[in-house]
Amino acid sequence: MGVKSIVLWLVCALLILPGLSFGIPAGFRVATPLALHSPIETPSEPPVSGLSGAFAFVSNFEDLRMDGWRAIQGSAGIVTSPSYNGEPSLESRATGMLAQTDVASQGFVTGDSFLSYQADVHVGNGAGWIGLGRGTTAVAVVGVHGNQIWAGGTPATATMIGTVPSPTVQPDGWVYLSANVYAVTSSNGKSTNWYMDVYADRTDQAVATGIPVPNAGGYAEAWISTTSGTVDYTNIVVSTYEIPIAIAGYNNMDGYGQGSGLLVRLLPAFTTLTASMTLTNWNIPQTGILSFQINAMNWYGTTRSTCVGFFQLGIDLDPNGTIAPWYVPGVNCFAHYFLNSSNPAVGNGFPSPPGTHLTLSITDDVSAGMIQFLIVDHSVKGRDETWFAAIPYRGTEFYGTYTQMEWQPCCSNYPIQDYYSNTTLDHMMISGGNLTSPLLLSSSYMLPFALNMPPSWNINYYIDSVNGYNQVG
Repeated sequence: MGVKSIVLWLVCALLILPGLSFGIPAGFRVATPLALHSPIETPSEPPVSGLSGAFAFVSNFEDLRMDGWRAIQGSAGIVTSPSYNGEPSLESRATGMLAQTDVASQGFVTGDSFLSYQADVHVGNGAGWIGLGRGTTAVAVVGVHGNQIWAGGTPATATMIGTVPSPTVQPDGWVYLSANVYAVTSSNGKSTNWYMDVYADRTDQAVATGIPVPNAGGYAEAWISTTSGTVDYTNIVVSTYEIPIAIAGYNNMDGYGQGSGLLVRLLPAFTTLTASMTLTNWNIPQTGILSFQINAMNWYGTTRSTCVGFFQLGIDLDPNGTIAPWYVPGVNCFAHYFLNSSNPAVGNGFPSPPGTHLTLSITDDVSAGMIQFLIVDHSVKGRDETWFAAIPYRGTEFYGTYTQMEWQPCCSNYPIQDYYSNTTLDHMMISGGNLTSPLLLSSSYMLPFALNMPPSWNINYYIDSVNGYNQVG
């Protein structure tokens, strides 16, 4: 989930590292590889080490169903008002002094040492809580009441940790809450303590860090509870991904217009990810704000962090029918453009017609010790337009992938309603590594989530009507 900064990379011949050689076909555009530092290295633990299993639970109620939630106290239902930018939500109503509580555990893997969760909450005059639990008991929750944010192991033991940031780009009445929950083992290995870091409406800084949640290791379910009034919840994610990452001006998973596919299990080790992308049409008022991309992650990137050990390849959708291709090199969340211009009105792109068809690939060339990025645009009249870059790399093969559409609220001079995109991503395929033959990923591998875009947008994954996104307006 890359944050794109304007990093000027001159278009020039590919630098050749000592002992390595590459054959570059004629007509390729090449970007300067990251040869200015030592090879990228990330933790090389096998996928069975440290975590019992990567998983993701995603619930945005787009099907107007409960998404696996069940009431264990009181009753709840799905409503279309109040909506989160047109999306439905789970409405939870406390009755007198009796809280309304719901749990969900579809796909959960217990015993992990790091978890993240998020939700958008419409609190009104009530008090609502979201987090992790085990049956009727919470083990790590964040709550909101008015503009106050509370956190702790349970609602009864929580303390006020701060207030909702203002201003916010959330829809009126909504608050975005997210948290990282993690175990810390003592230096002598004799004790393990659990803590939680909490974020609200932004991830450039935490509201509070190191909040003790001693029973969090016993999590078994996602947990919602309304302790007073009526509260609505949507865009709920519990994952072994690190959702909030402190990067100025950037909101990692709830990008106010971002649409993603979230992986739900570890894949066999693979070395190449390919995908097809169709850009039917787009109408964009500003360069560098709206992007569409694929990601391949090594073991660490798959099971823990989205900014370390992940390799991203994508394009900006820019004004006047232009696109700007870029890649992220696996050590940070910053994009490196294949092209650049000193004129902001021109941006980093080139003209491409409506109906643009692209193929993208990210390859771990193990023998060469390199990660290779390749984009081919098949829509430029008379020729294929191609971009290539390679970076040095030492680390594990890939174990996961996801897709993303991302809008940058930090830097846009226009509201998201002034942007438009009609796009498709399909034919996600992995190969190499432990695979004896290429594997076409099914639509069940990734779950769309946090697709908070205007109703006029059209985003589709896998050309699958079930997993494609249908905004409820």
